[in-house]
Amino acid sequence: MECAICGKKTNKLFKAMIEGSVQEVCESCLKYGQKIEESLIREEPIIKKSIFLNTKEPDLEEDIFLIENYGRIIQEKRKNMGLNRKEFAKKINEKESIIRRIESEEMKPDKSLLYKLEKFLNINLQEKYEKRKFTPKKIKGELTIGDIIEIE
Repeated sequence: MECAICGKKTNKLFKAMIEGSVQEVCESCLKYGQKIEESLIREEPIIKKSIFLNTKEPDLEEDIFLIENYGRIIQEKRKNMGLNRKEFAKKINEKESIIRRIESEEMKPDKSLLYKLEKFLNINLQEKYEKRKFTPKKIKGELTIGDIIEIE
């Protein structure tokens, strides 16, 4: 396992709140945040899931999600503004390593950082989940996947 801050390989990681996000860090990087709890040693890889930004129970008609390729979009907009990562991080008062991890999509920004990024770059990084109403077609015989899926 690797420390999220320094990249050091270790058998023991700690969960820590660092600048508003929960990270798994080694013992030496624990000083950069507040320890939450010791994490268990994992043998299997972490499965990436899409980020759900609301903290309440899901209500699919009004939930907000982070858009796909958010890292590339942030990076392109930053470069179009003529800023390198270090300058950009300084302007929005964040660490350069956090910006690098967000741009490479290793980390998803929390709500406050997401707001700062959107405001400074003048972009929208969130999308609203649209609930679609399913109206089945008149079917003769067995139901197939083609009867359910609509290709846009």
